[in-house]
Amino acid sequence: MKHIGIVCEGPTDYIILKGVINRITGEENTYVMLQPEDDLTGKYGNGWKGVWKWCHDNASIRKELMKDVWPALDLLVVQMDGDVSRKEKSVHCWCETTQCSHKDEWNPLECDSSPLRRDSCPIILPCPGHEASVGGYMLHLKGLLAEWLEGTEDTCIVIPCDSTEAWVVAAYDQMENVETIEAPWEHIIAHGKFYHDVRIPGQKKRVRIFEQFVPVVCENWSKVTELCESARDFEKALLALV
Repeated sequence: MKHIGIVCEGPTDYIILKGVINRITGEENTYVMLQPEDDLTGKYGNGWKGVWKWCHDNASIRKELMKDVWPALDLLVVQMDGDVSRKEKSVHCWCETTQCSHKDEWNPLECDSSPLRRDSCPIILPCPGHEASVGGYMLHLKGLLAEWLEGTEDTCIVIPCDSTEAWVVAAYDQMENVETIEAPWEHIIAHGKFYHDVRIPGQKKRVRIFEQFVPVVCENWSKVTELCESARDFEKALLALV
């Protein structure tokens, strides 16, 4: 059994990751959600920018932080959805192909903070520095996160594509090319009042809904890894650490 810290975009990602990690390792591990904080009002907020800020601020003290948690953390899992590479210009500011006169002047996370900055952004998506594919999105974001963390020897980076919800759809519907479906929560899971036998009360992602998804995702995990390159990559990377 491991004590695992998770840095992720939101509480629903945390719920799915816990179940999947237990399924992969065959153990009932214990977990700490380091990011976002439980009430989502911490200094980093939620979403991919919260993950970026956490990694940036804690990179130099990551090992000390892992030891300070009681019991000490055995490893860290850091999650960011692949759709960030697909649709967020800010994460392409670091790309070699990006030519921007403000590259070393403005914080990329603040480039959309005003109309002036948004209008002056030279980035056009898809970025020519990466393949617009599942593999391309994973490679891009894993590289960025590894750079932000300043080392990943005790860390497993996971990039679900297009998002963690794609794994849910793969488990339930077992459809081909599920990782190429944009926004699977909006377009598939929350498209109606029910998703299979799970009631979906609106577009908001709720922890209690995802708690109902976990058993099905875990039961059908072998099918999820068959259909999802990002799930296979996560399983391989995690097993290499544990």
